[in-house]
Amino acid sequence: MKFLHLLNVSIDFLNKALALGYSHVVSCQFACWGKSSRIARGAKILGAGLIQVGGGVTIGEMAWLNAKNDRFDGKPTLSIGDGTYIGRLVQINAWRSVVIGNNVLIADRVFISDADHNFSDLAIPIRLQGDSFLGAVTLRDGCWIGIGVVILPGVTIGRNSVVAANAVVTKDVPDYTVVAGVPAKIIKKL
Repeated sequence: MKFLHLLNVSIDFLNKALALGYSHVVSCQFACWGKSSRIARGAKILGAGLIQVGGGVTIGEMAWLNAKNDRFDGKPTLSIGDGTYIGRLVQINAWRSVVIGNNVLIADRVFISDADHNFSDLAIPIRLQGDSFLGAVTLRDGCWIGIGVVILPGVTIGRNSVVAANAVVTKDVPDYTVVAGVPAKIIKKL
């Protein structure tokens, strides 16, 4: 029994050491990486040099951060503020401007994008038509994005607002507001 306990403690220690090592190695690729920030193993990062991460940020397993220099200026297109938590399997596409404030809570399986696929040419498969920036996305300080939420281009989520699980946000959410549904509608003011 004591042996199994020691084995479990050793495995836990090894996993934590590997996670810290992974964060350290991967963090060097970002435009900016804040103190005490961590990224879980298995995260997929495209365009890391266009992503700035504040201090004390946690990025969960299998998250996909996808930044593109659609402005052609070399400046970050994805900004993540201090103390923010990004859950597992989150996908964020930042072609020009996705700004996530401080202490934002983003649950698992959330999709956020400032761009979408082109589909205007009926003679060409949509997959081959490329994609385009449609509108900046902003998540203001302290907001909570529930599990399975979709935030479409051009949307601002207000300070300390709550987006309920599985909502699809197509319009701005005011500060201190709870929204839910498809499309998301105001449920109440906080």
